[in-house]
Amino acid sequence: MEKLLNKLEITEEHEISCDDVHELLDQFTEMKMRGEDTAILMPLVDHHLRLCPDCFEEHELLLQALDIEKQINDK
Repeated sequence: MEKLLNKLEITEEHEISCDDVHELLDQFTEMKMRGEDTAILMPLVDHHLRLCPDCFEEHELLLQALDIEKQINDK
């Protein structure tokens, strides 16, 4: 119950859906890999990822895949 109340407390008036996040996740993740400030550049996606464990997990997996690809290409 406490987790639910915490999430309700940080919800915003304007939020985007998981489908919207999935459409932008590749761009968001690449920006993150380049060290860009995604909280400023894509605040709605950043906010959604802090609230949605499923989308966050997908983002983390994509980050790992891109990191592995970068390591392979750097060899």
